[in-house]
Amino acid sequence: MFLTTLLPILIAFNTTLNAHAPCPNGPPTVETFPSAISANMPAPSLSVDTWVKGEEVKSFDPQKVYVVEFWATWCGPCLASIPHLTQLQMNHPNDLVVIGVAASERPDRNSMPSADESVPPDVNAIKQKMLEKVQAFVSTQGDKMNYRVAFDIDATMSREWMIAAKQRTIPCAFLVGKGAKIIWVGNPKFIDEPLLKALAQAPPKVADEIKSSAPSPSPPTTPTSEPTPPADKKPAESNCVIIPLDVSTNLK
Repeated sequence: MFLTTLLPILIAFNTTLNAHAPCPNGPPTVETFPSAISANMPAPSLSVDTWVKGEEVKSFDPQKVYVVEFWATWCGPCLASIPHLTQLQMNHPNDLVVIGVAASERPDRNSMPSADESVPPDVNAIKQKMLEKVQAFVSTQGDKMNYRVAFDIDATMSREWMIAAKQRTIPCAFLVGKGAKIIWVGNPKFIDEPLLKALAQAPPKVADEIKSSAPSPSPPTTPTSEPTPPADKKPAESNCVIIPLDVSTNLK
């Protein structure tokens, strides 16, 4: 009876509620971007329900780099990534914007609707409780969580970002490079190298100006020997391991 009552309610205001499980500790599995979100395509919009911390970001500045990380207060690996994301933001205060998006919150048991199906659930009250939970958590973190935090109760960003990229685990970070295009997706603990490369790239406008004013290249010379790649060089790894979605698992 409880599951029958609760499931339609959760789907009504968050189609991805409880769908994201913690990302495994191992390195992410390499996987091709799905057609809905492709490498170098413009990033989806920031459809945020409520900004919990930091200045609102209405759109991407093409001159900056962004890390949009999906997380939840109940997710242990998400909490473990907070110091890392804070350090990244502190290291690059002018060129980087880190945004933590709480999009997979779980309502407390005491705020669940009654098992009596004749009593209509107060969905707005449940939403408010979940928002307050995120606000309280962020407040207790203080400067330890020193970057922007957003709340996505209606799952708009989850649909446009996580589901479009076929991601079913958190924490999961989207790296948006200069020019507001997605260039990497994966567990934030693996983001350092692609982030540094993104920060080193010139903004699109500057790059075009450099290209137009650059002198003609000299004819290439033939090297005496072929360079040998490092023996320990590994392929780029960009995705969290996908766990099959089972909405009922966390509702029992």
